Amino acid sequence: MKVAQASLALFIFWLIVTGSGAPLDLAIGALLSVLIGWWAARTLWGDDAPTLSLRQFGRLLIYVGWLVKEIIVAAVYVAEKVLDPRMPIEPIVITHRCSMRRDVSRVAFANSITLTPGTLTIDADENTFTIHCLAEEFADSIASGALERRVVRVFEE
Repeated sequence: MKVAQASLALFIFWLIVTGSGAPLDLAIGALLSVLIGWWAARTLWGDDAPTLSLRQFGRLLIYVGWLVKEIIVAAVYVAEKVLDPRMPIEPIVITHRCSMRRDVSRVAFANSITLTPGTLTIDADENTFTIHCLAEEFADSIASGALERRVVRVFEE
């Protein structure tokens, strides 16, 4: 089951990245997805594979849509700050504590921060994250807990 889930996720990613429906591309994508899915299920996760129920998978799709929107909004905001002749950038480093139980939740949280322009996860130690923010507004959005709540809803409920 772990191999099938990993392979399916990888194949969907392949389809999105390549954007091709050519038979050869589909065959290569399917083959690579199965091989990497098999390898990941046996090597990376062992007995503690991150599995998602159908409900969690639906929540993941909603989360990815929300994250893409946040990335676009943050990219526009960063561009405005960088292109402003006064360049009002005041970077700060914050420490954020959360109470996530699963490693997959912590990884998703840290990677979501890093994917969002203007923020970077510098260090993660259990449930304590050190985050570099381009401006204080970015720190406020992390401190509000919206991202953390969404990650918990997908991976821990």
